Amino acid sequence: MDAWNRAGEMGRGQDLAYESLRQRLISGHYPPGTQLREEPLAREFGLSRTPIRAALRRLVEDGLATADLGQGIRTAQWSESDIEETFQIRILLEPYGAKLAAERGGAALTEGLRACNRQMAAALSESGRDAIVTIQEINRTFHHLLLDHACSPRLRGILDTLIEMPVVTRAFFLFTAEELEQSLRHHEDLTRAVEARDGDLAREVMQLHLRTSRSRFMRHRLSRADGHAVVSSASDRT
Repeated sequence: MDAWNRAGEMGRGQDLAYESLRQRLISGHYPPGTQLREEPLAREFGLSRTPIRAALRRLVEDGLATADLGQGIRTAQWSESDIEETFQIRILLEPYGAKLAAERGGAALTEGLRACNRQMAAALSESGRDAIVTIQEINRTFHHLLLDHACSPRLRGILDTLIEMPVVTRAFFLFTAEELEQSLRHHEDLTRAVEARDGDLAREVMQLHLRTSRSRFMRHRLSRADGHAVVSSASDRT
């Protein structure tokens, strides 16, 4: 019995460490490339290194961290091809999930989406980092609601982590107020498609929403990169 209890406690400790670290990575708590060391994390969580090691392996499997020989486990760094692939997979699959959700979700899904839209509209009337964090979380809830009501475990297995990739969630800090308002309008259009149980319309709106988000994000990313290059060039001349 003692062995079973110890195994259970270790499993719960692993789950706790995994969920806590996952949320930190998603929220940008650790900069890209930060090494995640077992020993200090074990001390912080009050656990042995074994459940921490297992939690870190799960983060690597999720694509939120990398394990390179001689480098230890580090938070993921994103190349242009990584970002493009993430968006393209979502553009291919998430519209299908929206179609399934519209056809299967019913009144409970409609009301859940409406609640998200009301919360996002309220957050958009605020300003500052806290408001963006709130919008980010509401957006996450909205997309996961659709995925939940698609009732497709295979689709969920593929998209669940992609929706929460740090490179996607942090994009909200790049967007202008007008761009965030446009995202809300897309969410409202998706909600109307779900209410009408129009799967084809939901698919089309989600595809437009994701393509717009991709284009917007890549434009802001390029603009920031150019700005950094100008600063670096000026610094080199001084």
